[in-house]
Amino acid sequence: MGRTRTKEALEGPFAKEIIKKMKEMGFRKLEEFADYYNIGRTTVYSLVIGRKIGDKYIKPSLDTLTKLSLALEIPVEQLIERLYPEGSFLTKKEVGVPIIGYVGGGPSQLEEIEERTVPVRVKGDARHLAAFKVRGNSMCAGKRPICHGDVIIVNTEDKGHPGAIVVARLENGEYVVKLLKNGALYSTNPEENGPPVIPLDQVAEIVGRVVEVRSRL
Repeated sequence: MGRTRTKEALEGPFAKEIIKKMKEMGFRKLEEFADYYNIGRTTVYSLVIGRKIGDKYIKPSLDTLTKLSLALEIPVEQLIERLYPEGSFLTKKEVGVPIIGYVGGGPSQLEEIEERTVPVRVKGDARHLAAFKVRGNSMCAGKRPICHGDVIIVNTEDKGHPGAIVVARLENGEYVVKLLKNGALYSTNPEENGPPVIPLDQVAEIVGRVVEVRSRL
């Protein structure tokens, strides 16, 4: 690894980024970069020089990509996309997300529903997703209407942000789907039955952010 290489020889998928980081850190050798970030020296050499099997780069492990992501400050997903432009790694797959109950467009008790699932295409794990069937039309207006009979898919790891549509559990045990803004939950169709605004002090939990709406499944 101590051999001198011309710029033309640096054909690896991350050569430019690794060399840039080495200059920022004051490293003169690839070994220094590899040891500092606890990445195998041979792996770093391959990523910079561009070793291939046939016409494809030698692919590092996901653990190595995670370390490289931290070192280069580039999301793992972007590193993977560069290594696998053909989409052969972490490609989307179809999974069945369970519809776990009804949720009111206006306040309505969550009820049990006959076990069903809704197909969703995802990358990796889908355990953070849940689906609900909507009752009521208090959100059936605006740019993103959610109407009676729709199925909403919720990311339970994302608790939303101002301007997001969320599912929330109220202090009285009822579940609603509402617009989160100005420290409260709002209906987009306030002419429907139910309060147009629910203060957050009446909310026990934000279940998650609505990431997709399936019309009348």
